[in-house]
Amino acid sequence: MNSSNSRIRLLRQFILIAASVATVAGQAEQSQSAPVQEEAAAIRQHHLKRLTERLTVEPAVLEGRCRYESDISTPPPLNRVALTFDDGPTESGTEEILAVLQKYKIHATFFMIGEKARQHADLVAKVRAAGHDVVANHSWSHPNFHDIDVARQTGEVLRTDSLTTPDGPKLFRYPYGNSTCETNQLVHEHGYKIVGWHIDSCDWAYDKSGAIDAREAISCGVPRQYQNDYVGHVLAAARSRRGGIILMHEIHPNTLKSLDAIVAGLLAGGFEFGMVTDEDFQSSLR
Repeated sequence: MNSSNSRIRLLRQFILIAASVATVAGQAEQSQSAPVQEEAAAIRQHHLKRLTERLTVEPAVLEGRCRYESDISTPPPLNRVALTFDDGPTESGTEEILAVLQKYKIHATFFMIGEKARQHADLVAKVRAAGHDVVANHSWSHPNFHDIDVARQTGEVLRTDSLTTPDGPKLFRYPYGNSTCETNQLVHEHGYKIVGWHIDSCDWAYDKSGAIDAREAISCGVPRQYQNDYVGHVLAAARSRRGGIILMHEIHPNTLKSLDAIVAGLLAGGFEFGMVTDEDFQSSLR
């Protein structure tokens, strides 16, 4: 009974967040480009829907529907982190990220959107040439797999296959982390492993000044002391989880602006950088 009452209270709280967050989000995104605004709005919507479903639907039901395969419950290797970057390649972001990785002699995994990879084949080649692990599959056009039929889901995965994973490890990450049983089966049949995350950097929720609204901070799990400190939030999340796979996006300004400080902070905190393909991360993949 107490558990049920607690879930109801939390649900009411998140309903209030959802009702109020659109206005705040619009204010924060006015200075961003239209594609970034649209993507941030979409992530925000899916983020809140995910939280609502977790509060209103029994865990066994969600598991049976394969709704959120990207949420990793298994612990990461102790004090080891793996950087991942979604939604590229981008003219403004990919090379900037590569420069930071090169500076610190570390590696990362890039989950690329197929249609962008086709448009920017030179950037895909630069990532591979730099030795930064895997150019991985993030679907062809980044739809919500919860909203499209199985035929389109199949096309989204397979159309991207030859562009992102012609050889080497085959990794797939769902757009928005929204999975389906049918595509789980498909990617496994084609030799993929599904990669989620232990740490959501919530770069989409911070504006260009590095601040996050208090209501969105609740949905992202950002403590009050880090609402104006994006770097601090990521470092605190890594300490809390004691490592893990970190989700970031090429298209969001705070990722590019803050990446150097995040890497430096993680190293100073005693974390070791690894790859999602490393043996000790395999228990976190699906």
